[in-house]
Amino acid sequence: MIRVLRAFTFHMPSLSVGLTFMTLSILFGSWLARLPEVQAGLMLSEGQLGLALLGLPLGALTVMPLAGWLIEKLSTGKAMTIATLLFCAVLPIPAFATSQLTLMASLYVVGLANSFMNVSMNAAAAAVESQYRVTIMSACHGMFSLGAMIGAGSAGLIAAADIPLRAHLIVLALLMVVLQLVLRPITSTLPHSSAGGSSFALPPRSVWGLALIGFCIMIGEGAVADWSAIYLRNVLLSDPFVASLGFAGFSLSMALGRFAGDGIRQYLGAPRTVFAGSLLGAAGLSIATLLPHPATAVLGFTIVGLGFSTVVPLLFSAAAKMPGVTPGAGIAAVASAGVIGFLIGPPLIGFIGEHFGLGAGLGFVAVLALAAAGIARRSLVNQQLI
Repeated sequence: MIRVLRAFTFHMPSLSVGLTFMTLSILFGSWLARLPEVQAGLMLSEGQLGLALLGLPLGALTVMPLAGWLIEKLSTGKAMTIATLLFCAVLPIPAFATSQLTLMASLYVVGLANSFMNVSMNAAAAAVESQYRVTIMSACHGMFSLGAMIGAGSAGLIAAADIPLRAHLIVLALLMVVLQLVLRPITSTLPHSSAGGSSFALPPRSVWGLALIGFCIMIGEGAVADWSAIYLRNVLLSDPFVASLGFAGFSLSMALGRFAGDGIRQYLGAPRTVFAGSLLGAAGLSIATLLPHPATAVLGFTIVGLGFSTVVPLLFSAAAKMPGVTPGAGIAAVASAGVIGFLIGPPLIGFIGEHFGLGAGLGFVAVLALAAAGIARRSLVNQQLI
């Protein structure tokens, strides 16, 4: 981990990409931490909010087939900068929503920019790794989680100070624009990445197990992002700052787990790391829902982050090395399964929450994480597929 952090410190192309990962997550973490205010202001039930949240993955799914082509046409660094500035411009829009429909529409626009930025910065990280012979992908995802913790934690303090959401997001977005302009001389010289082709694909049969695990785990990641603050605020009656700590703790442990991911993989091996991470995530969600207290909920969500932190990067790595499947097709298959999970997750958890309580909705996600552990145990550990 120290070696990776040194690469960020002394290698400016790596640092510029890592800070872009952090930019996305600071902005998005700030929005998610204040989502309970939006729900209360628009007087939405869990089911109505879940349907509105569907706009985000729908927007992401719309642009995914075009993202690779755009990066190919614009060059890696230019695409990453344009995508980041676009995301900064559109993120405050949902704060101006006046109804469920306008919230869903504004989140659709955010999803478009989010997906373009996500694909472009991952392509940039891959290009830097290839050109400069450094290993930064896991650390970049660690920077993303660290930024989400900063965004969520600071948003809790800002909300507790009664600073309006609109002003908060606009000022924060402007600060991130300034950061991108400072980084522009570096990002403009990033090596080019061949990222053409569709970013959405049905999984080949050989990667079905990986895709199913990705589907379950990425529903879990989305569930904590979308619903942890609402669960703490509305169900457990926490104040705004404590409500933000669920996602902040999740993001912190995700960052620590990803920075330490290479060491964990070397110690346990990739198959057992996926199995143990899925199992730990299920345990954390169980703690958060079966012991309904703010302190245990924050602890539970933090444990979820530690468990899930290494799973998705390992799935991408395994999919890229699966025999008989090209790296692009394998990664696209796992990513597509995750997008489908994000599509299904918000309305499904909202529906369960509205009829049986939000704790039951999050409990269902714990069952999915347990299922992912079972699939990993059977198809990865026993058969040594990764």
